Amino acid sequence: MNNTTIQTAVQRYLDERRQLGFDLSIAGKQLMRFARYADAHGHHGPLTLDIQLDWAREHVLRTGFVTWARRLEVVRPFAAYYRQFEPSSVVPDLKFFGPGHRRLAPHIYTDQEVCDLLEEAGRLTPQGGLRPATYQTLFGVIAATGLRISEALHLRDADVDLQEARLTVRQTKFNKSRCLPIHSSVVQALSQYRARRNHVTSCLAGMTFFVSAEGQVLSLRGVENVFARLRERLGWKPRGDHPQPRIHDLRHAFAVRRVLQWHQSGVTMDHGMFWLCTYLGHAKISDTYWYLTGVPELMAVVGEKFERFAQGDVCHE
Repeated sequence: MNNTTIQTAVQRYLDERRQLGFDLSIAGKQLMRFARYADAHGHHGPLTLDIQLDWAREHVLRTGFVTWARRLEVVRPFAAYYRQFEPSSVVPDLKFFGPGHRRLAPHIYTDQEVCDLLEEAGRLTPQGGLRPATYQTLFGVIAATGLRISEALHLRDADVDLQEARLTVRQTKFNKSRCLPIHSSVVQALSQYRARRNHVTSCLAGMTFFVSAEGQVLSLRGVENVFARLRERLGWKPRGDHPQPRIHDLRHAFAVRRVLQWHQSGVTMDHGMFWLCTYLGHAKISDTYWYLTGVPELMAVVGEKFERFAQGDVCHE
């Protein structure tokens, strides 16, 4: 394989693994990114530790140790495979950057930060056009319902039933579908957006609810780029373990705020957590607990209840 590009070697590896029944859809994309990186840097011969670590740490200002560790997890099986052709290839130690699947604390948005985000989205250009309304409504719905960004982008117009005040989320993660009741304020925002959207573009059968100014489906990358620009304008400082606040953190904030409200209103938490698990579309309740992060307000409520419990008051929460 001395004259073989890394891309060719990776493709051969993926073909062989897939013939054995492995999907490798996500890992395959990551491996091809590594291969293009190695080829672009003129790498030939055995895989060195340096080329693998350099790729893992690519875009160092936007990534962290967990991302680096996960990239090593992806490239390591290929390095072991490649070593049969280039015996001097190095198989990196998985512990080089620490564990790749540790829990990172999310950025829990305050109510003011959410309001600021929606206000800033409303200032996007062109003023008065569909674009600012699209992003303002999209981010508002995610904050108000805890939808995954992919779920929000794949909502069809027919899935948004404003008469019954509910959203139908179809065949998303874990191949589950669910019906979500929504608050009257969300109904109003969605109704206003639909009216503006239909004024700008034709409502076609099967179209997505959120569209671009040209009536096209919004791409995940495009939405993330817009969010990054808004985040920069707002000057947020991350309070979690990720390099920057993320769209997905709106989902975390939704879960935390809901639990806080339940504690404050005396809802039985056993029942509440099962409801939240269903609403968020989780396969098991442990996935829902993963979303919860202690914020000062929540910890104050929990601490007060524990104090009453310790003093002998009955607490069934």
